[in-house]
Amino acid sequence: MSRSERLTGAPHQTAVAWQRALPVFGPGGVPARTRWLAALLREPSTHWVRNVETQFSTLRLGRHWLPVTCNEREYDNSYVCSPFNAFTAYAREELRVLQSRSLRQVLGCLTFALEGWLKWGQVNRNVHINNWLLSTNLYPDLDPNHIAPATTALIGRFPNHALVFRSLNHVTNSSLLAAFDAAGYQLTPSRQVYLFDGGKADYLAKKNCIRDGKLLKQTDYLVVPHEALTVGDLNRIELLYRLLYLDKYSYHNPVFTPAFWHLCYQHKIFTFTGLRDESGDLQGVVGTFVENGVMTTPLVGYNTALPQEHGLYRRLMAVVLQDAAERGVVLNLSAGAASFKYLRGGVPAIEVSAIYARHLSRRRQWVLKTLTAILQRIGVPLMQRYRL
Repeated sequence: MSRSERLTGAPHQTAVAWQRALPVFGPGGVPARTRWLAALLREPSTHWVRNVETQFSTLRLGRHWLPVTCNEREYDNSYVCSPFNAFTAYAREELRVLQSRSLRQVLGCLTFALEGWLKWGQVNRNVHINNWLLSTNLYPDLDPNHIAPATTALIGRFPNHALVFRSLNHVTNSSLLAAFDAAGYQLTPSRQVYLFDGGKADYLAKKNCIRDGKLLKQTDYLVVPHEALTVGDLNRIELLYRLLYLDKYSYHNPVFTPAFWHLCYQHKIFTFTGLRDESGDLQGVVGTFVENGVMTTPLVGYNTALPQEHGLYRRLMAVVLQDAAERGVVLNLSAGAASFKYLRGGVPAIEVSAIYARHLSRRRQWVLKTLTAILQRIGVPLMQRYRL
């Protein structure tokens, strides 16, 4: 196996050998993503995310080390490791945004019908590459020429598992998607995300963005940068995330543990920005990270019990939209709240997973190919028509 596609196992040995292989970057030592990967290898997955049971190893692709998660069944896992969950239980919850009751019922029945079929096709027997256990996995500047030999290496290590690369789109990952297609991967649609080009930042001229910017400048809430937050804020940050991402949206989202929040804050794996009210209480928070010219916000939370007139979500999104413009990066605001993002200049893009299954049984290949066809012919038109 070549150096650029070397797979390593044995979590404790991997973490040590891998850290020694990395250069030191300035006084802070290793980069934030390196610390996060080391943490994933050091402890069981449930130490960081309560609803994810998986086994970690790493893939070295060129000069980049990527986390690899391996699963067999684990049907109750969050969708970050479970395609079964993504296309059944989680998908059913997402249908609530549809106004048509009859359409919700038809599609809901379809997701129930898929359950036994997907289990029969062993859809959860897979490895996810570059899986950081987040709703959106950003990619470093991978060399597309490494995809084919990496695939060979992965098949050798995981001969009975489908290979999955999540969170890809044709705007920010066009060269990678071409390489995946050439290597025999199928491109399975998953959701519609919204992108903002901070290099142009023309979205800031949108009427809604201007209003949000004015709201952000009001003095009833103080914008708190990462450095001004304290360890004492972490319990509140965890609560605010739970109120929005779990209680309001879905418990199929990653349920992060206190250990995760502490790690993120201590090593600045994500850059947090908070909103404090006049009493000093934290009422909103957003966590961002940037990779290869793309920013995303996998951690957002606010006090959902407060009146909508407070505009907490609007203020938080104004923070990240302005940040993306200042950095000149593309902002991937993921899925959800589609109308909100569209009105602020978000450009929709269909996100796909690149899945390789040619080494698997005909039954499993057929299930994955049929699932891809269903999503392409039914799922994508629905996402585009209803701005899901």
